[in-house]
Amino acid sequence: MYGSLWARHRGAAALVIIGLCSAPFASAEKEVLTSPVVGTHRQYQAEAARARQFLAQLQLTQNQARNLLPILEQAATLHIKRYEELAALLPEMLEAYTAFAAEDRLNQGFSRDVERRTARVHHAEISSGERFDRELLTLEQQALQVLTVAQREKLRQLEGRKLSARVARGDADERAAALRATLEELQARRRPACGKFGRYLLRPAAYDAVCALAGVQPSATLRKGVDVELDGTAECPREEFEKQQEQVHNLRREINNWNLINGLYLTQQQIERIVTLYDAHVAGGRPTVAVAGDPSPAVALERAVEEVLNPGQRQVLADYKACLLPPRNLKDPVRVGQAKDNSPYEQWLARARKLAGPELERAIQQLLDREADHHGELTKWERQERANVLRRAARQASRMSDAEFELDKAQLAEKITRPDRLDETRKELEALARAQGRPGRITQFILNPWFIAQLRERGQQLAAGLTPQPADLTKGPQAENCDRGCALPGKATTRKR
Repeated sequence: MYGSLWARHRGAAALVIIGLCSAPFASAEKEVLTSPVVGTHRQYQAEAARARQFLAQLQLTQNQARNLLPILEQAATLHIKRYEELAALLPEMLEAYTAFAAEDRLNQGFSRDVERRTARVHHAEISSGERFDRELLTLEQQALQVLTVAQREKLRQLEGRKLSARVARGDADERAAALRATLEELQARRRPACGKFGRYLLRPAAYDAVCALAGVQPSATLRKGVDVELDGTAECPREEFEKQQEQVHNLRREINNWNLINGLYLTQQQIERIVTLYDAHVAGGRPTVAVAGDPSPAVALERAVEEVLNPGQRQVLADYKACLLPPRNLKDPVRVGQAKDNSPYEQWLARARKLAGPELERAIQQLLDREADHHGELTKWERQERANVLRRAARQASRMSDAEFELDKAQLAEKITRPDRLDETRKELEALARAQGRPGRITQFILNPWFIAQLRERGQQLAAGLTPQPADLTKGPQAENCDRGCALPGKATTRKR
């Protein structure tokens, strides 16, 4: 009879339960409750239960389950590889982000080595994640071929249930619901990932259920996939892995906060006013984080903080995205408050105006590839039209003298900047939420204890005489410098077709 993959871990789970029931000291009980490994095992059990329920809804047959096993073998290999890649990257990320946060905290620019090292490990982590998503998506497409037409229709119904439920609850009007659907679609196009079927089927927590349906013992690869998911590897145990992940998460949050604080260029008086408003709100026992879909007293605090900001600072906040490495318009005080940062296109034009023939065409295709990565793919016709626009702009720039180009490059770059539909949709959705009296970006980014703590520190720095110095924008990376949705990369790359 089939043996459960979870059986090997029951002993550890039983010890946890005994510890919870008979621990003589509260401190020992707290230690057991907060252990990262215990949390991972509980999460695994919850995911396994959801996977069983989801697969039961599809009513897979034994033969289908057996046909899925080779795909699960590949998925297990991918999960193991992803864990090992992250385990190797985490120490580098901790070192690089710690150094970067230390310089970010002073707002006096970044040393070249620190910025480049941070960009390198950040890009390595993003690339690993994108590759993992693409490979899992390929496996999901293979797995879908195992399903019958009726099962695929059932799957489509399950995929669409979440949006239908939101609309049925009446928590937003039709326009807001349509905007959310568009936002989800654009995000999926920007970084395609598995749907619900792949998320449930291809994770190690589902292997037990599929093997049970198939009536077979799990293979060594499937067992290793579960072992790594639960306990990590000998080189990097799960407890150490999760500890390092939490440290990286905290550093990223700190860096993102400093980036916004640095980009806002708040005066000491503004900082004191914001902190005073926040403290008074908290002292009154009112929450600063609103519940989704529920008008909150935090909105009044948000409006009060908004009044402290000048128009340029409000624009910075409106355009802000949580980048690890700040885009150019947040590093250059001359650009702070501008509606858009078109500097990557200015840089492209500066290079493209010196090119002709095949070299210019190659530069155009490279830019189109980067735009596709950032904004989503165009149709063949749209891509051709976009190439014509870029070609005309490059030739126009080439006919200018150097002095004329310096004067006109910003206007020319604005004409060729590709609209960011995802950002436009997000802003429209935020405007609707504001009209409905719901919290917005100030609550999202500023009104939380971590940001306020760093804002207090900046106030103390200013009181002690800190003088912010803009970064030297000719140094450091201008490419792959943030998560998706920030600035368009300016580094020329060639993408495999």
